[in-house]
Amino acid sequence: MLDDGFKSNRYSAILGNLCDNGHLDKSDVDILLKNYISTHTINFNGIGDEKAKIVTEALIDNYRRIKGAQ
Repeated sequence: MLDDGFKSNRYSAILGNLCDNGHLDKSDVDILLKNYISTHTINFNGIGDEKAKIVTEALIDNYRRIKGAQ
């Protein structure tokens, strides 16, 4: 899902990478970022279960990449 070698500490960058790779629409990214800004938590209100699963897997993959690089 994420580009090979991609890793980031920024949620917005991860969502942007998923959007660039066709896994999310711009509107999905906007909803997710708005939810994050308003609640200070990651929540998937307003997007479908499949896209929520994609974001979850990407976040886990990103976390592993960051931890593996240390």
